Amino acid sequence: MTDTTTTADPTRATAGAAPAAHGRMPDNLLRVADLDPTALALMLELSAAMKAEPLGWRAGLAGGAIGCIFEKPSTRTRVSLAVAAHRLGMTAVSLTREDMQLGHGETWADTARVLSSYLDAITVRTFEHRTVEQLAEVAAVPVINALSNDHHPCQSLADLLTLTEHFGALPGLTAAFIGDARGNTCNSFLEACAATGMHLVVASPASYDPDPELLASARRTVATTGGSVTTTTEPADAVRDAQVVYAEVWVPMDKPHEAHERAERFARHRVDHELLAHARPDTVVLHCLPAMRGQEITSDVLDGPNSLVWQQAANRLPTAQAVLHTLITERRG
Repeated sequence: MTDTTTTADPTRATAGAAPAAHGRMPDNLLRVADLDPTALALMLELSAAMKAEPLGWRAGLAGGAIGCIFEKPSTRTRVSLAVAAHRLGMTAVSLTREDMQLGHGETWADTARVLSSYLDAITVRTFEHRTVEQLAEVAAVPVINALSNDHHPCQSLADLLTLTEHFGALPGLTAAFIGDARGNTCNSFLEACAATGMHLVVASPASYDPDPELLASARRTVATTGGSVTTTTEPADAVRDAQVVYAEVWVPMDKPHEAHERAERFARHRVDHELLAHARPDTVVLHCLPAMRGQEITSDVLDGPNSLVWQQAANRLPTAQAVLHTLITERRG
């Protein structure tokens, strides 16, 4: 690791200035677990450096381009990736299925081969996680999961950066995730907490508990990092010792037909002042957004003094910048 990793100088920044440990960084970022604990810590370190000096990292990547494939609506992901690319001196090309020959029968594999000849990285926001894997299997450039039904790694990096800024360190922190524990946000936050040695309590209604394989994997990870993962159906129990409470939307984009059922099943899992009365007075609140105000979280909590949600959203930008810089420069060798 060089001095430029923490004190970026726009006149000296090079493609090798990122704090990447060769052999540790993955070729692609499809899920948080692709980053081992050391690589994850280095990615967060670079994110903080880029937040402090956002234009100090252009020299090595200037003139490059990334592709941003969106099959789902997007605000934070679309804008943060485009601005991150710009800050690195790169162009972001936004694409939808209708923009490409995917809409006319071309395969994901053929699309990956072609885009690899034009771009330095491919980001994709899609439904089936297998789509991201198919791109990564063929692409000659890094593939970054900008959200799939199963994982949301870029969001978890922003979550961890926000908590690091607020608490100073992650190991030993206790977080409560309230809501759908089978969704992409919880899946990624589960892996993130395990890798950083945090203690996570997941509170979800019966049948919405964490995926057994992901849960088992996280418990193997915490055996080496010193964290813990527990589950409950009782939100009040989950928040009692929590320093962090994470609220999540009840109805994901791919399940609008379940809206009525979920509203009934998750009614006790609203993050409001009544629930937070069981928590510590200084407990902070996270939400990945968009928030359905009055449903999974109330406006007075979302906009209240203990909310880190807007800081969390802002941190999507430096973490996206760090992911792009690290994976592209690592792949170039």
